[in-house]
Amino acid sequence: NIELDVAPDTHFRGDTGDFMELAGNLLDNACKWCKSRVRLTVSSQADAPDAMTLVVIDDGPGIPEEAADALLERGMRLDESAPGHGIGLAVVKDIAETYGGTLDIATSEWGGAQMTIQLNSA
Repeated sequence: NIELDVAPDTHFRGDTGDFMELAGNLLDNACKWCKSRVRLTVSSQADAPDAMTLVVIDDGPGIPEEAADALLERGMRLDESAPGHGIGLAVVKDIAETYGGTLDIATSEWGGAQMTIQLNSA
């Protein structure tokens, strides 16, 4: 079950392919590891309309806090049981930084992973 909560006034000020990489990698990971639920939230702030926040959460096993930084390195994987190459989160981090933003890994309200990308105003 994938829930979408996308604010109608939110715009990505960048390359469409970059946005597809950001959202696609995060959603792919969430769908791969969730039990049954994933939510994508995209929003902006009234005082910074060019800034954007993208949050993907799931109800899977989550990511241990001590492993979060290591997962942002190319080729790093916590679990080899699912397909993948271990580069998706590194790519997401690199793209976010290109746009002056950040990627934060936390525990979601559902107990799984929460990935938050904050992109700054242009």
